[in-house]
Amino acid sequence: MKISLPLLLTILVLTQLSLELSLSAVHDMDHEFCWKDSYGRGVGTIPDDCGTKQKLGALCYPQCPSGYTRVGLDCQQNCPSGFTNQGLFCRLAEYGRGGGYTWWFSDGFSDSGMYRRCEADHGRGNCEKSGAIVYPKCKSGYYPAGCCICRPAVPNCNALGFNGGFDLSCAKRLIIGSPSTAGCPANKQYDAGLCYPACKKKFYGVGPVCWSDTPSGWVGCGMGAAKDTKTCADIIIGQIAAVGQLAINIATFGSSSAGVEAANAAKSAGKLASLTKKLKELKEAVLANSKISKVVEQAKKFKKLKDAGQKIK
Repeated sequence: MKISLPLLLTILVLTQLSLELSLSAVHDMDHEFCWKDSYGRGVGTIPDDCGTKQKLGALCYPQCPSGYTRVGLDCQQNCPSGFTNQGLFCRLAEYGRGGGYTWWFSDGFSDSGMYRRCEADHGRGNCEKSGAIVYPKCKSGYYPAGCCICRPAVPNCNALGFNGGFDLSCAKRLIIGSPSTAGCPANKQYDAGLCYPACKKKFYGVGPVCWSDTPSGWVGCGMGAAKDTKTCADIIIGQIAAVGQLAINIATFGSSSAGVEAANAAKSAGKLASLTKKLKELKEAVLANSKISKVVEQAKKFKKLKDAGQKIK
């Protein structure tokens, strides 16, 4: 059914008045129903508290244990003393022992000059000859590799706590990051993805609104509370049916008896009948109002001019 502009204006006015009427009817039920108190608690904030965890971006990660360092999102095992860090490996590195001490012409046909110069720098007994040159001996745990390199013994990577190894390199142990979403600070409450200030005592939060608790012995009924579930059902049915019946009456100007009869078939027929009578009186009073009647007449003229294609001055 197509609703005209005058009719739409009337529907909007009467719908607002019908809601006010239904609210007043609730307070006449011998205090069997009451609206809950409420107050706003501000706009929610995005959760960003990680507590004892480490915040990386928008997520929270467990702190790395002792002996590990965070690299990206994961924790990697630290390299012990004597090992060099090579990414995912720790290598027990070789070292060079220099160019050695060569023979000088003044040494004659003896190696004593090379040893004398080497031991002057590294101590008596700490030099050895490799080929034609004298070098300082490798430190304990290392052995010569070629002339100039001191190479350590292959380490037991498993015994050192590594995840196996190859040659002088030991594979680090990794702890893969296990992220979790951030939460709300201790002084705020989480609700539907946001953090809100905690409601005061005897109130509970739903989004940005704090609602008073249901009185002891009563039942929750949406934004209100009722003495029992039947009263709650009657209130809800009465409010829905009242608005629905009002729309039918206005849209048909009372000509749709089937719609009226269907609404009156609800369990709360007695309350609806009383409400219908008040709404009918209200509708007649509104339509009789000179200001509203003037608006309706102007709307009708506007529609006629529009349908006729005339220009409105």
